[in-house]
Amino acid sequence: MRMKVPVGVFICLLVTLKYTSQADINIAIIGGGIGGTSCAYFLKQIFNDNVSIDLYEGDTIGGRLATVALKDGNEYEAGGSIIHERNRYMSSFVDINGLEKNNNAVSERVGLYTNDGFEFIESSNHMVNIMKTLWRYGYGIKEMKNFIDDLLNKFDRIYEHQAAGHSYDTVNELLMAMDPAFSGYLNISIKDAFLNLGYSEKLIEEIVKASIKVNYGQDVNVHQFVGAVSLAGMDGSLWAIKGGNKQVAEKLLNLSNARLIQEYVVQVTQNNNNNETSYMISTNTGRNLTYDYVVFAAPLAENQKIPIIFTDISSPLKNVGKYHRTVSTFVVGKLRNEKFTPLSDGSDAVLVIALNENEFFNSIGNIESVASSSILRNWKVFSREPLTSYQLNELFESISEVKSFDWLAYPHYEIPSKSLDFQLSDRLYHINAIEWAASAMEMSCVGAKNVALLIKKNIDSNWNETNKWMRVEL
Repeated sequence: MRMKVPVGVFICLLVTLKYTSQADINIAIIGGGIGGTSCAYFLKQIFNDNVSIDLYEGDTIGGRLATVALKDGNEYEAGGSIIHERNRYMSSFVDINGLEKNNNAVSERVGLYTNDGFEFIESSNHMVNIMKTLWRYGYGIKEMKNFIDDLLNKFDRIYEHQAAGHSYDTVNELLMAMDPAFSGYLNISIKDAFLNLGYSEKLIEEIVKASIKVNYGQDVNVHQFVGAVSLAGMDGSLWAIKGGNKQVAEKLLNLSNARLIQEYVVQVTQNNNNNETSYMISTNTGRNLTYDYVVFAAPLAENQKIPIIFTDISSPLKNVGKYHRTVSTFVVGKLRNEKFTPLSDGSDAVLVIALNENEFFNSIGNIESVASSSILRNWKVFSREPLTSYQLNELFESISEVKSFDWLAYPHYEIPSKSLDFQLSDRLYHINAIEWAASAMEMSCVGAKNVALLIKKNIDSNWNETNKWMRVEL
């Protein structure tokens, strides 16, 4: 016998049943950087109060978004420092949290440095600089800009897909949702791709290499997608958040209503009781808590600083490779004139990028405080290893303060790039898989939204399977 109920009553009953089932879902997020905190925020958006979230972070919230304080009383970005004007998620996070953009960044003159001196130095005069650039690199520089603009237009498609609730199991599938050609970008170097497009080797070995060197500490043998993202990061339409980019992660954590557990996760154990998967999280203090879903929002690499033991995982975890070491050294001092003439005259903010692989530094640039965009005569040096006193003295003729941060900052990109899954095992997800396409704040946010949508898809699927016996005739 079939039961007939009014349509309105049925809909209310269905919604009540669905959200009652979701109210029992609890989720652990491991990592308090922009990926972990934005995932907590997206989960809160999707499920409202029908899910509980614990976020584990043994260090400070923000992860690789961090600041350093110098004796001059100012703070400076020590990690992720620039945001592109077309990064929709980061822009929206600034707006909803009432933060302020610092988008009046001081223009800087870029010098491309080799063992023999400068190969190319930008002019402080805009028109002169255009002429110098065209003379050296030809119209390929314009064609390359068009290529990057086209890539950004295609990247924008992911926002509409995610707004419609679409999720993707692999990084390749997510890239192909932007443009089917993007998957192939992971299997060719930016150098070979641009040579195939007809760009000159000089443009590739100088302009393209400089962007990758300063943004990723690597060379033109990285794959095409991350190389293109790096070039987009050299565009002039960039900004940062007044007071420090780490504020976004702090604010998102508050908006998510997630419980912060300030402990390090040391073990994740998969449980399978009555064909139902759950996970026990164990911390360095001996805490053990069980969750329905776990989101890993930190680098999962061979050389990660705090290794986590995964126990009884039904699907073997893939070896995802190594993260690239980058040391950020902050120096209060005076650049050595004889080494960097004519950029060291003090009239402009400057950025020196070393093109040679045997140089001990990647780049040296003036830094601005997180509070303002005024020119400050302090410096940030990127290098692959900590700088010795001898090396610092090679760069600076006088030094009054030095501070350094040693990061596993981004993946070491190789060809072909690994095809990574966002789902490590049943109900166990990995946001940072997306970094193997390109590491950037906005990429982490895109990965975080995708994982939140994958969890929603899994919960909806389980609910439909559990309640498929229900037959109601309207």
